[in-house]
Amino acid sequence: MRRLVALVQAAIGRHLAWIFRVTWHHPRTTLAGSLLALCLAIASIAGLRFESDIFKLFPTDRGALRLFLDTLEWTGSAGEAYLLLEGERERLPAEAEALATRLRALRVDGEPALRSVSYRVVEPADLPDFAAFVGRAVTLPQLFLAPGKVDEFAARLEAYEMDRALRRATAELAAGGGVGSRDLVAADPLALRELILPRLQEASQALDLDPESPYFLSRDGQLLVMIAEPARPVQDMAFARKLVAGINEARAAVGPGVSVSCAGAHLSAVIDEAVMKRNILACIASSLAVVLGLFFMTYRRMLPTLLIPVIIAFGTVMALGTAGLILPSVHIISFAFTALIIGLGTDYSIHLYDRYRTERSAGRDAEESLRLAVVDTGHGVFTAATTTAFPFLALVISDVRALSELGLLVGLGVLYSLYATFFFLPPLLIFAEQRAPDALHPPLPSLGLTRLWRLTQRRPRTIAFISLAAVAGLALAAFSISFEGDLKNLQPRHSEAFLTQERIERHLSISPSQMLVAVEGDDLGDVMRRGREVAALAEEYRQRRELVAVTWLGSVMNGTGEQQRVLERLRQRPAVREARGELGLALERADFDAAMFPEALSGLGRLATAGPVPMAEAVALLRNSPLGGMVDRFLVERNGRWHLLITLHYRGDAFPQERFLGELAALAPQARTTGPDLISRQLAESVRGSFMEGFAIGGILILFLLVVHFESLAGIAASLLPVFAGVVSMLGLMAATGMKINFMNAMVLVTILGMGSDYGLHVYHRLREGDGSEAGDRYVQAGRAVLLSALTTVAGFGSLAFTDYGAMSSIGWATNFGIGATAFFGLVALPAFLALRRNRKPARLPAKE
Repeated sequence: MRRLVALVQAAIGRHLAWIFRVTWHHPRTTLAGSLLALCLAIASIAGLRFESDIFKLFPTDRGALRLFLDTLEWTGSAGEAYLLLEGERERLPAEAEALATRLRALRVDGEPALRSVSYRVVEPADLPDFAAFVGRAVTLPQLFLAPGKVDEFAARLEAYEMDRALRRATAELAAGGGVGSRDLVAADPLALRELILPRLQEASQALDLDPESPYFLSRDGQLLVMIAEPARPVQDMAFARKLVAGINEARAAVGPGVSVSCAGAHLSAVIDEAVMKRNILACIASSLAVVLGLFFMTYRRMLPTLLIPVIIAFGTVMALGTAGLILPSVHIISFAFTALIIGLGTDYSIHLYDRYRTERSAGRDAEESLRLAVVDTGHGVFTAATTTAFPFLALVISDVRALSELGLLVGLGVLYSLYATFFFLPPLLIFAEQRAPDALHPPLPSLGLTRLWRLTQRRPRTIAFISLAAVAGLALAAFSISFEGDLKNLQPRHSEAFLTQERIERHLSISPSQMLVAVEGDDLGDVMRRGREVAALAEEYRQRRELVAVTWLGSVMNGTGEQQRVLERLRQRPAVREARGELGLALERADFDAAMFPEALSGLGRLATAGPVPMAEAVALLRNSPLGGMVDRFLVERNGRWHLLITLHYRGDAFPQERFLGELAALAPQARTTGPDLISRQLAESVRGSFMEGFAIGGILILFLLVVHFESLAGIAASLLPVFAGVVSMLGLMAATGMKINFMNAMVLVTILGMGSDYGLHVYHRLREGDGSEAGDRYVQAGRAVLLSALTTVAGFGSLAFTDYGAMSSIGWATNFGIGATAFFGLVALPAFLALRRNRKPARLPAKE
């Protein structure tokens, strides 16, 4: 092991010495080679595609997320757009009609932008077909009549009830209800539809709407939902942008007193993309300004300050260019993490330039100062960069795209920024020395670090006690932190799509939470039978008030056994057996021509001898009707395989999910389940597994690099102290402020793992050199670089805390907490602990390794 460590150390030393020689003797050649590599990276980026679909960040080939995406594709809801009209009940239908007309006329690239626009249960053009379906449905009570309505149905076939129903039909026709009304009366003169349609309507709705209204209207009458189906998928972002622009133009013409808000995949994608790009650009611009300002105020040199954006741009472009050779596309959230390069890329410039300026201020010539900066401080910078980059690169093996892309981009960006600093900074300093060989190099400001050093040496016990107490207290708080699994909370919190979706869920959802069970197979009859068993299990939970509702195809029509029981009860009623004859007499008494009602007469005549309707025939009857959408929502056929979907509606913890899933597995082992809670659990497990694997690999690599650098337990412990304290403090502060760990801010732990060791490494690396009389000066030099590095990292990545995008905001706050705590323990606690160690052994300062 010692031999391996010695070989690695020697190789790093030779590599850094080579970099110094090349940049000192051949600066122009060095720059030309770097610019050539940059051009090749730009060419690679030109073919790189960016994505904004948040589900593309996670494995979608299995589990709850796979079924969720399947159901979105099967039912078409993945691409639906929702327009929510709010205002006075009397005005909503007219405004909805006008808006629907404008939307149906909307064109994108010369083609209709929307396949369909609906805001009512049955559209006027479908009324004749709807009447024909009603006429058929009322003569099949065994299929569509709820078992509890059998007696009421039979009662309506009594002679006096028929007379009353026909008098009402006469009144409706006299009132001129229109073609739809006449068709309904002809198909169902006894208004038996009133016992069947409510069941069909309620079961066919995914939202809790007013069952008495022909529109998709909320129960309080203040919200009307319009559902539009775009002509192209949400992945076509060019189409989505044009569609959203057209929708905005169409709703701008809505009259006063009625507001229209939108939600849906296309709108969310366009808004999310715009918000993310705006936030990323604002973050980059503001953080770059802060970084440059800090650098210039500290060192008072314009050329090195202007070099920083070049180094950052080089690192980012090279990382993206390399990713373009490996990946077909990059997610925009993964790209957002490249903002971290602004802070990290600046760190290496700060450490090298600070050492160079310190040595020049001490009277050394330019060549010796640059050699010490590149070879000596460069060794620490090299180790710091690799301990930062390798934990990120270890994530590349993850099957979670969010981790894999993030690790690749940031890890490569760190390494490219390191080499950009090595190759760009020395030629610039050579140029500056040649331009002004007699320039003065005044001492650099201590930024209060001189006083801080004295404090840590005078009161090491007090500082150590306070540090340990703070870590212990924050560790206790960290145990209370929870995981945020709701993906919608990672979206822009004030975007229209987000707020509209919240209103839909608050006012129109049957329940706050849902679980979907899919029963699948090749035989429809067998699938329906097994689905009925699952629904019966769910119904037991509903009766115990553990579920709010259970919706599935069986909510719309009866199974074979239920049909048989309905028929047996109907046949026991004389009115049913004599229904055909009584209807003919009733039509005569009401002065109707019986020839106008052939379906009603023949259908009622078949009731006495009717049998159960086969499932395939029942499904075909519904699917070919204007209410066929309910079949597509509950039952899907793909490639000869049937997928029956059963939705369980529940409220929070009232539903014992684990117990239900256990019973479901015993009853229907092949059934699949999905829902927000299950998706959250799956994603959490995927991220946790991949993260811990990458964290472990990265930790081993960091430990090895620290062993190579220090060859002592003291140096390793000094480097890892800020890491441990920073991670604990970050989690504790997040818990204390009400934040939660989510899929995005968990990545900050990797950042702390790499950067935390950097801060301790640089401080200990300088303090172990020379004798104790110069320890304060060396601490100030290293501490100044560490302090500026922490500030530039907070400016570069922590500024995301103030964005409206929940995912990025959580990343920013986690970064601020973690980096702030890590810098504190690296600059304050570490010197105090080293002082205590030195005081116990007064004759020995930390020996140079």
